[in-house]
Amino acid sequence: MINILILIFCALIFIYLSLFLYKKFLVNNKKSSSQYMLRILEKYSAYLIVILISFVFIDMFVYKILGHGYPASYNQEDIQRAPSPYDMFAGKQNYVDHNSDGFRGNEFKEKYPEKISIAFFGGSTGYNGDPPIIDIIKQNLEASHIETETFNFSSVSSNHNQHLHRLLKFSNYKYDFVLFYGGFNETLQTMFYDPRPGYPYNFWIRDELSPIRFLLLKYFSIPSEIDKKTGLISNISKIRKNENYGSNEWIDRVINNYVDTLLTSKNLTEKFINPNKCKKANFFAIYQPISKTRINDELSFKLIDETIKKIRDFEFIYDFSNLYQEKFFSDLTHVNQKAKEIMARSIADLINKKYKDFCLN
Repeated sequence: MINILILIFCALIFIYLSLFLYKKFLVNNKKSSSQYMLRILEKYSAYLIVILISFVFIDMFVYKILGHGYPASYNQEDIQRAPSPYDMFAGKQNYVDHNSDGFRGNEFKEKYPEKISIAFFGGSTGYNGDPPIIDIIKQNLEASHIETETFNFSSVSSNHNQHLHRLLKFSNYKYDFVLFYGGFNETLQTMFYDPRPGYPYNFWIRDELSPIRFLLLKYFSIPSEIDKKTGLISNISKIRKNENYGSNEWIDRVINNYVDTLLTSKNLTEKFINPNKCKKANFFAIYQPISKTRINDELSFKLIDETIKKIRDFEFIYDFSNLYQEKFFSDLTHVNQKAKEIMARSIADLINKKYKDFCLN
């Protein structure tokens, strides 16, 4: 709240200086000839322009550096969340270690003789890492003499509704195991961004906001800080009201969307996806760890608890939410490389068991 007060104070100073100069100009205007009036107008217009430029500079650059406003990251918006047909956004094609489809890793191939193939769908936790989780899973499986090829379909901020479309989009490849890793982007992310269950990250900003409002929120700190508290500029307050945000009914819709999307993805995998080595394609999902010590609101706790209760009824959804110690977290959901190694080992053990059940017998 103190940030907003500081920004409002600066805005009031700007308005005061503008009115002061304008008033002084009016006084001079009454006492001067028309030629002198033009000189006064020229003089005070220059003052106003300097003040305006200074204010815009402070708002757009100084406050942004200090962390105010909404992020305007070129890296995330144009490289890690580049526009992608059908699944909304994915990584930028052929950028650094992205392949021609926009995902981290080598070019995908349709056939891998004598290898099991694993399709991994996740958000930033699946995308980030050096190496990412799926690459460590491959290392663990090959250490157990299981030849493996992987497809990392993870992209920053993506959710399972997008992953479902992405699975269908790339269904021409053969997968023995399809793994959806997530839970945070499908549930808690709706609290911070678009509150409509299943909608992609910031959908209303990217596709529904007017260009002027988008410009204000992306580049200016003061309107962004005000919007964070009121939601009036972005219209997020209206969307939340229409969604009955925070109610028990809203919580149920968020969780049901998460589970229903997984059920649909499982059905698609088992009935439509061709396996590479195993007798059939197998689908399973991991509910990821979330740092509870960094949560300070009742709604988040309730959303997490109700989600865990719901997924207990489904044997293909594995609750790994208690796998990490709190020291591994850097924020609510992102973790260090050590945590990724722990997660990869646990998933590799799970795949190893499934491999024996579905691929050897």
